[in-house]
Amino acid sequence: MKILTNKNMLRIQLEGQEQIWSLKSHIDIPKKNILYTEWCEYFDDWHKYELRLPGTYAPGLIAAGSFWTEQGWDFIYVTFPKGFTNPVFKNVFLIETDLKKYRRIILSLAHTDAQSVLTWMNRR
Repeated sequence: MKILTNKNMLRIQLEGQEQIWSLKSHIDIPKKNILYTEWCEYFDDWHKYELRLPGTYAPGLIAAGSFWTEQGWDFIYVTFPKGFTNPVFKNVFLIETDLKKYRRIILSLAHTDAQSVLTWMNRR
């Protein structure tokens, strides 16, 4: 996975098997639509109801794709999730937007890569 930025746009470029598991090649997010970004060592902020449409979930291996919740659409690409009904993710980057699709984007991402996006977000 590559995170690409320019002045006004963030692109999440999925590669190889990432595209197969998530059924997506990329996601573009205009900077003006990003409300919040955070790198989380531990993430378990789940809502009561989640429906995977389309995507892949194999407990302990991968969660990838589009997930519908009562709060709206999430896109997830996380490796080694723990748990089945309320999974816990470790070392993920969270992006919250005001878009209908996707409201939240949750990615397995190294802290250094997340830091470069956080720096980009703070530039005017």
